[in-house]
Amino acid sequence: MHSKLLWFALALVAVLSVTAAANGTVPSLITGKNIKDHTITSRHLADHTIQAHDLSAALMKTLRAQAGPAGPTGATGAAGPEGQKGQTGAQGPQGETGAKGPTGPKGDTGLKGDTGLQSPRGLPGISNVETDGPYPGRPDTANNLHGDQGAQSTAKWADDGKLQTSWVMCAPGKIALGGGFGQNDEQTNKLQIVTSSPVQIAHGKTYLEDPSVYHAIDAAGSFVPNGWLVQGYNTTGHDLIVRPWVICATVH
Repeated sequence: MHSKLLWFALALVAVLSVTAAANGTVPSLITGKNIKDHTITSRHLADHTIQAHDLSAALMKTLRAQAGPAGPTGATGAAGPEGQKGQTGAQGPQGETGAKGPTGPKGDTGLKGDTGLQSPRGLPGISNVETDGPYPGRPDTANNLHGDQGAQSTAKWADDGKLQTSWVMCAPGKIALGGGFGQNDEQTNKLQIVTSSPVQIAHGKTYLEDPSVYHAIDAAGSFVPNGWLVQGYNTTGHDLIVRPWVICATVH
């Protein structure tokens, strides 16, 4: 501490000497011998006038604070925001196919399932639908040339008070789906129709003419028709053309 004050005193003397020389009031320099120990204190110095370059290197070294021991580690700070996602790298080459593994043991045979109920048979379908209507009193050239076109009656209805009949037959293998009749040349109210119904026909005759043609398919007497029958009376006073019609098709 004494050495520090000595240095301050010397510095102060140097300042006063320079000031006195400049003013011409002090005839000679004041040295350390002229200053009594412990007579220069901090109150004799102007605040903030001593600079670091006024002090010796040795004094500066002693004035430097020594590094103290390291303090305790501070608490971990909060995590910063997540950075942006980097670009996807290029796809690497496909690896080689690995070796085939050994075949595993055969599994046990499963239990046999129950037999399901048989689905009901669907409704029959139809194809090759056609209609035919012969013209009584005129030869049917198509039927004469093609035996697979069925057959038909050819007589006109006479005005004789008797029951008259006309019929038309489907081609072989086809079934009658419906039918009717038409008055092609003359529209009259003197025609009385009493029958217009499906019929079984074979060898140019209906089952009404030949009972052996009739074949029932059940106990109720149902049958599969292959033609159409029209019956009635003609009271016009002359022969009349009544044309039967039948709709036929192949039923699957």
